[in-house]
Amino acid sequence: MNIRNRSIKDYFKFGYRVLLGAFFRRHVDQCGKLLRVGGSMTVSKAKRAKLFIGNYVILHKHTGFYLDSNEAVIEIGDHTFINRRSEIRCKKQVKIGSHCAISWDVTIMDTDYHCIEGSVATKPTIIGDHVWIGNKAVILKGVTIGQGAVVAAGAVVSRDVPAHTLVAGVPAKPIKRNVKWNI
Repeated sequence: MNIRNRSIKDYFKFGYRVLLGAFFRRHVDQCGKLLRVGGSMTVSKAKRAKLFIGNYVILHKHTGFYLDSNEAVIEIGDHTFINRRSEIRCKKQVKIGSHCAISWDVTIMDTDYHCIEGSVATKPTIIGDHVWIGNKAVILKGVTIGQGAVVAAGAVVSRDVPAHTLVAGVPAKPIKRNVKWNI
């Protein structure tokens, strides 16, 4: 949006989101510049768990952060956008890169919250830089999503996604390679 086309209402909304971001900082262990928050958030955090947020991050209302063990660490990179009702569930490590666009109703987790005998219940989940995750997608434990990848709406990602690849389906499978996307 061109700066000349902004109304007083746009400036008020921006200021309000910056103010909510300032209040939200009390839940964060480290926070960069200009955090913007669009409404109420849920933060459930074990005593020694860590939440790190980069510069210029935007969090929309009803985003949930669940750090369910003392070892839990959630990291969100610079210029990342997380939309309404998305949840990040962590027992060890969830890392989201910079310049990511995470749509509404997305679930990202590093744990099954249960353990089937002979399996590992928790594995780090890593999302690279410039990744776009469509609405209602689920990113499961132990997944690494490469730089520039796109996860289609409704996909359930249970395996690693190569860089610059579009995945879709349940379970998610590569649909197209060498994709490029713009915000």
